[in-house]
Amino acid sequence: MSTPSAEHGSRSYDLTRDDHAAVPFLRHGQSVSLIRWSRVDGDWCYTTVLGQYVHRDERYWYLVVRGVSARLDRAEWAIFN
Repeated sequence: MSTPSAEHGSRSYDLTRDDHAAVPFLRHGQSVSLIRWSRVDGDWCYTTVLGQYVHRDERYWYLVVRGVSARLDRAEWAIFN
């Protein structure tokens, strides 16, 4: 199986890098979208959340979602565009 990569201009981005690597472009108060995949009755389903980024640590994302503080497990939730 080959390693997927994407070309953007003259820069190559490795899509297999660690999802938990620091993402330096996130700023306090910035809108972010997170996604979580799960199996329901044998099918893959996803849940998304849109919120304002507060911070993250090794284990959790900290957001404000509809005015309420939220802590989401980074092992389950990933950023998506």
